[in-house]
Amino acid sequence: MYDEYGLFAYGGYNGIGLSDFETALEQIINKNLEYKPDKALKTYSDLYRINDISCETGNYYTLDEDKVFLGQISDYIITSAANNVKDYFQGKEKKNKDISMDGLLDEAEKYEDGAYDTDNSVESENSCNNNDGKKNEKPSEDELDEQLKNDSAGGNPLKALKNLINNGLLSLVCDVSKVSTAKIQAADQDFYSKEKEDNNSSAAKFFKSLLEGEESQELDQDKLLEQAKSESNTDKLKYIYYAEDVLSSYVDSKFNTVHYGLEYLIAGKETEKENLAYTARRLLVIRTLANMLYVSTNASFQSKSLATATAIVGFTGIVPLITGMQWLILTILAFEEACIDVTALMAGKKVPLIKSPANFKMKYEEICSVSHSFFKKKGKSYPKAGGEIISTDISYKQYLLLLELLVSKEKFKNRLIDIIQFDLRERFNQTFEFRDCICAAECITSYNIPYAFSYINNGLFNKIKTKKANKSITASYSYVDDVWK
Repeated sequence: MYDEYGLFAYGGYNGIGLSDFETALEQIINKNLEYKPDKALKTYSDLYRINDISCETGNYYTLDEDKVFLGQISDYIITSAANNVKDYFQGKEKKNKDISMDGLLDEAEKYEDGAYDTDNSVESENSCNNNDGKKNEKPSEDELDEQLKNDSAGGNPLKALKNLINNGLLSLVCDVSKVSTAKIQAADQDFYSKEKEDNNSSAAKFFKSLLEGEESQELDQDKLLEQAKSESNTDKLKYIYYAEDVLSSYVDSKFNTVHYGLEYLIAGKETEKENLAYTARRLLVIRTLANMLYVSTNASFQSKSLATATAIVGFTGIVPLITGMQWLILTILAFEEACIDVTALMAGKKVPLIKSPANFKMKYEEICSVSHSFFKKKGKSYPKAGGEIISTDISYKQYLLLLELLVSKEKFKNRLIDIIQFDLRERFNQTFEFRDCICAAECITSYNIPYAFSYINNGLFNKIKTKKANKSITASYSYVDDVWK
């Protein structure tokens, strides 16, 4: 445990516990008493005639207790010269505009649900009329496809998205055939919780389930950066430091039993694949929201998306519907750019926090022709992670740090213990119990010392009834000096 994780304790395997500690201490005391210094006539035990030695444990601390675990982690951090987690995010660029998806997709969702399929779904005062004064009717699917061939999108972005997400979000950003599917034995109470599935019945419903509600607010990139800068819980930061140094993630080539340990700290799911998928999904949310800031202000994207939206739902003449469809198309574009970003992040690249014309990879004309191989090819132009920590680009592991800040300290600690225990069990001893490891103990040692000349049984000494002194001494042993304070 010390070699692998820099942690020191007694027992915790093969049933070794307090009683074994007491026995071991008695043996140590006896061994020391039997020591004979150079040129000495007798050993220490013969000199003082100490006998009836027994050891009992008073107060004790196990490795999973905060003050003990944090004490050892603090020593580890000092030894490894870890930097403050805030430094990872100082100097990051701050965006000035916020995007809220609330209500923008409602009309597009109604269209996809068939609210505008019949002639009477469009009120005459809002309808578009042709030159003969007749109301425009909704084009058939084949007619719409033919019409969209001449649009700059080159097809229907709604159809393209549904085909894209058909095999799950994780398949968009990495090769799922190479992802670990191993299960992790854990004691976290929330271990078996399952993530809510996205609603893929329509493009609008998909983005509502992905981007709207509390999660999108929690995962707002600005708020995460601000939380990182202002984080004051030093105990939690110590856990984060330590985890970053001893556990691996998807982008690491070296790992122990668990491939995606850092992702498990964030997700706490049953399998490695679930933990990676959970993390990838959150990165897609963060990057889509960040990319929306750019696409919503790009004049070219605005005009082209409006043309595509008009081609799809312009027959209705309903302005809010056309606007809602335009926003849905822009969201699809931002999401596909996010797929490029996350693919690059998971390939060990760094991506810009804020997008600009110089670093936005998607062309509007490519919105209907994307795939994982497409995202992978586009992401290759991003720089490799490493080098200067403080920059306007951010890496996969730096995003993990942001997500780790959202996990409560108690959950984070328990999941960290889960990983260490699972790894040491798999590689060394299946009986290992992290929470049974003793790191500090108060030991009460009792013993007898005969009085001087107590072996004389006649004369005056015969009248002395007590011929020995019962004594005890309490000593505290711990890996961390201040654990008893």
